[in-house]
Amino acid sequence: MAADYVFLPLGVAAVAVLVWWYRRSRVNDGFDVILTRHRPTAKVSSRAELVDGRNHIPVALTLEQQHIYYENSDLDATLDIDQLDEVEYSTDLLTGGIATGSVLRLRAHGRAIEFVLDMATARRWSKLLPPHRLDEIGTVHAV
Repeated sequence: MAADYVFLPLGVAAVAVLVWWYRRSRVNDGFDVILTRHRPTAKVSSRAELVDGRNHIPVALTLEQQHIYYENSDLDATLDIDQLDEVEYSTDLLTGGIATGSVLRLRAHGRAIEFVLDMATARRWSKLLPPHRLDEIGTVHAV
């Protein structure tokens, strides 16, 4: 009888671990679906981390002709390229931290949105979405 009380928590813990493992292994499938959906019209599409304060939220980041999409299972957001005031590439975050990769910083209407990309992906993005500032006329639409 006492042995039943020992096996019950072990069984619950085992089920919890299996559920966690299953969900974690399926997260990549969601990103693949998003990236595949944009593939026909995307100039570049990659995984990135949206920086929100101390939180780094995994997203699928896609550059298309007129928009930048950043999406995951809980988020579906778009930036219009012609609304961007600045595009910056850096290794430091606005919060003062150092990123593990390259930081793509987009500024629109006084608000900065940061994404952490690996270095190879950041190079591809910078070729297609070059860094620029609002006072550099003509570069905003050069995408």
